[in-house]
Amino acid sequence: MTTTPTVEHLCGVVVHPAKPRSAEALAALRRATRRRGWPEPLVAETTVEVPGADQLAELLTAGADRIVAIGGDGTVREVAGALSRSGPLADVVPFGVVPTGTANLWSRTVGLTDGSLESAVELALDGPVRDCDLAWVTVTRADGTARTHDVAVVAGVGMDAEAFATTAHDAKERLGWLAYFAALGRRAVGRPVRVRLGSGSGSAAGREEQVRTVLVGNCRVLPLGLPLMPSASMEDGRLDVLVVAPRTVLGWLGVGVGILARRRGGWTGLRTHRSRHVTVDLTEPTAVHVDGDPVGDAVRLELGVRPAAVLVRTRAGARDGEDEVRRLLAAPEPDLAALADAIHHGRRWSSDHAREHLVRDVFLGLSGADLTRFKSLLNSGPDHRDLEHLVFDVIDDEGVRADILGHIASEAERVDVPDLHVLSDIDDTLRCALHDDRYPRGTVYPGVIELYRALDAGRAADPESPGDLTFVTARPMDPAGLVEQHTRRGLRELGLPPHSVLSGTFAGLRNHDAMAGAKIENFRRFRALMPETEVVFVGDSGQGDVEVGRRMIATDRDAVRLVLIHDVVDTAADERDALRSEGIVLVDSPVGGALEAYAVDLVSATGLAAVVEAAERDLDRIQWESPEQERATRAIVERDIAKARESHALHGPAYKQGSRAVRDGKGA
Repeated sequence: MTTTPTVEHLCGVVVHPAKPRSAEALAALRRATRRRGWPEPLVAETTVEVPGADQLAELLTAGADRIVAIGGDGTVREVAGALSRSGPLADVVPFGVVPTGTANLWSRTVGLTDGSLESAVELALDGPVRDCDLAWVTVTRADGTARTHDVAVVAGVGMDAEAFATTAHDAKERLGWLAYFAALGRRAVGRPVRVRLGSGSGSAAGREEQVRTVLVGNCRVLPLGLPLMPSASMEDGRLDVLVVAPRTVLGWLGVGVGILARRRGGWTGLRTHRSRHVTVDLTEPTAVHVDGDPVGDAVRLELGVRPAAVLVRTRAGARDGEDEVRRLLAAPEPDLAALADAIHHGRRWSSDHAREHLVRDVFLGLSGADLTRFKSLLNSGPDHRDLEHLVFDVIDDEGVRADILGHIASEAERVDVPDLHVLSDIDDTLRCALHDDRYPRGTVYPGVIELYRALDAGRAADPESPGDLTFVTARPMDPAGLVEQHTRRGLRELGLPPHSVLSGTFAGLRNHDAMAGAKIENFRRFRALMPETEVVFVGDSGQGDVEVGRRMIATDRDAVRLVLIHDVVDTAADERDALRSEGIVLVDSPVGGALEAYAVDLVSATGLAAVVEAAERDLDRIQWESPEQERATRAIVERDIAKARESHALHGPAYKQGSRAVRDGKGA
């Protein structure tokens, strides 16, 4: 007789120690791993300052191949978001949840709250695996600053956010979720919120209206099984939008009946719809929450979905991604966003030859602008599973890859008006990091985020089209994906437009020539995947980016519209002139870069005005290291601002219109 050897798994646990049931849940998990003959689990506790993402990175580095979160929705959000950005490990390391929070909305939505802690632990360790979506929200404050947050279940603005902000911790401990409902009840007769809602990429906001709350996410049920968003799903690549707008105090009766009866519209004071992209513009700063955690006041929210962002252990198994792709391919009119979602859900397309051919069929079944749009949708996700990963990493068969790239090349010739794609370095280009001593280390350069937005919107037929910004870095994609996760997390928190990241290799870090070579290899891959686009490259003068720009121009001169180099080493004037003759333009600030882009019709007058206003605003927020540093750097930036104001673009109606559009939260 033979016996099957026990397969050992190392379980990594991120636990919120302050939750009352967390200690009991951790004890149950330890018992379960001992029964399986696994090593003792690795345990990392969250803190207020470090709520989960860094703990996950430590566990993955230590070799954990099972991840379990013990806590509430905030812990789930931190761990799930970080795991989704952990590179290749996101495709193979499953995520389990043992809910010990106050409301546990994530767990209720995916069906994990029935039964004992022991049964929850069993599911978290060995339950069926399925892909689950996450969402994101970019919160813009009245001063123009923006930050992007992961959303596990729901983000809200208005009355519910005010309730979360004012519910005391001890009340939550004593009353649980009833404390939230009590706080909501106290606000039922408060002042409504004036909003404009927009749905869909590039759509204009609708009419201004008075509401009490806007909720966006995938929160199917509340405690007691109350159906908040009955159609919400963690697997459909869409967000549910719920508007709560009773007209009178008695209208709250309609709201209550509508929720209980699963009715929306009409007399209920409830309105709902579904979308992949949502904007909420507010007439005044209003409280916002993310998964029940207050994040301050905002004047604008932008929300989107991240399909199949994380592998989750639930009661139900995974959906069949192959059947979904075949069904979508057979449709008369392709739903490109749904097709991209289905490909995102198919994590292991290279596991057999038939699946690789199915991916090839998807590409070969699309043409012209549809193919360009599909590629941009694949590129718009904030994790490693983008277009490059699919074609160059997932597809193993070189013949299949050649078929895909050949079709992309032939279809590119059918695109009449090429879109503009921005390729950018990060260190000393986006933020002060290595060679630039004019700013405190880590400073995001004044106006640079708005420069990316202006370039992204300046030429696109759809200014909100995804995937038009790519960061090209020599930083390596390590086996655990932790370097890239750190890179993506740092970018995500800045409120940037949708973007992708092309990583390098450890060999590319040897010297500046190696860094340049790594970035050029990324550029060649990018051109093979997006030959129908024109390119702006933004880099710095400290790490070989001048040579990168030179090689880009030599590789594909017709495609490279502009090479902007942020000068951080005081390049001499005659050398600057020589580089300009090659097509490489050195600038001293993002405002200078915007002026150069405006001069060649790559940035609109409105975009230039937005960069100027953002730079002025950002300068005042910098914590300078010395008065001398502030004085010298301000002189440089303010000189470029003065040049911008003196330019034709910022005289008269164009500048005034641009400034007003920026203040109103409108793009170019």
